[in-house]
Amino acid sequence: MERPLAYDKLAREDRFVRMRGRRVAELKVAQGLPPFPDLASRESIKERVHGILVGELQAMEGAGRSVYDFPDAPWEFTLDMARQVWDESRHVEVYLRLLEHLDGYVGEFPETTILWRCACAEDAAARVAGVNRGLEGLACDVFNQLIHIARKIGDPILEHAVDYVLADEITHVRMGSKWLDRLTEGDPERRRRAIEFQETIDERFNLGGIRREGDPEAVPISIATEARRLAGFTDEEIDRLIKATQRSPVY
Repeated sequence: MERPLAYDKLAREDRFVRMRGRRVAELKVAQGLPPFPDLASRESIKERVHGILVGELQAMEGAGRSVYDFPDAPWEFTLDMARQVWDESRHVEVYLRLLEHLDGYVGEFPETTILWRCACAEDAAARVAGVNRGLEGLACDVFNQLIHIARKIGDPILEHAVDYVLADEITHVRMGSKWLDRLTEGDPERRRRAIEFQETIDERFNLGGIRREGDPEAVPISIATEARRLAGFTDEEIDRLIKATQRSPVY
């Protein structure tokens, strides 16, 4: 098996449409559409759910790669990564059903692979920092906001299904924090590199300043401070993330 596996070699059915994220944004702007769904309509909610679906699929693949890529890691690490594969596979099933609930279908929107390309760090400590703390931290933000919107529009199916998945995401972030500490114990330089990698993920998924603190109805992605605290983020880390979003030209 190749290591790491190129994003364009991920196995997909014909109904999936894969495009680079930058190209998707360019096409939307050319049509007068926002580059990222703002949850202002049921159509935009459906697009967000489709994006989460393919993200969960890539998260499942990424956790599977972590099982394979680090044969010398502690056995408990391998078990945690295998558990995450199982969790992510359930999330894929949940979002497939939610997409049907919203009268959508797989392939209605393109799949971008930026998440997978961020999940291929060669070092296990950087992998859990970037994926479990960076990307899964972003999932906490996205899901918390989607729950809020679902509650507002009176869709209990969407609300409770996403809340169910959010509980797993919080666990995945805490798992990442545990293994970041364990794998870098006594090696501050390795820890520094891993955290720097996580910060590059946070910067990349700031998405030009749209991910920030504020009213879930007023910003495209609100930072879920309470969910992040439950996931083990310190107030200092949350403040650093908020300040990073404020460096965007949007402000």
